[in-house]
Amino acid sequence: MGENNVWQANQGRARHFCHSQKGKYQHWILKGGEAIQALKILVADDEFLIRWSLTQALCQEGYEVMSVEDGRKAIEAAKAEHFDFIITDLIMPESDGWEVLEMATHTQSPPRVIIITARGNEETVRIAKARGAWAYVEKPYIIDKIKEILRSGYN
Repeated sequence: MGENNVWQANQGRARHFCHSQKGKYQHWILKGGEAIQALKILVADDEFLIRWSLTQALCQEGYEVMSVEDGRKAIEAAKAEHFDFIITDLIMPESDGWEVLEMATHTQSPPRVIIITARGNEETVRIAKARGAWAYVEKPYIIDKIKEILRSGYN
């Protein structure tokens, strides 16, 4: 897929438009000619296929999604704009998911942070919750679980 893509889908009477440009996906839902603001999500994962798949799936669900490949870029993005959710891998170059979580919990209007990892255990889950993570998901089968978590967060 190229850097600039636009696609649309009809879901019921709403029309969904998604536009991507250099890792940032904007999503609008049009109902009766009126645009509805989508929830904003930041996805941080150094694995391209996980990052791309999750971003595409969430955009199709109606979220505005920005994706980055490391913790440093996630921290910079979260300082530059507000996100409703941050989905971050734990083990990444530059800064790790723990640093992303730490920064997120100390912002004025903190986003809900979902930790994803392939190398977790019960101790990691306990630490993530204690540090303020809203949810924890183990790879590789994360997309459906994250969709479920996001729906439960705003229903």
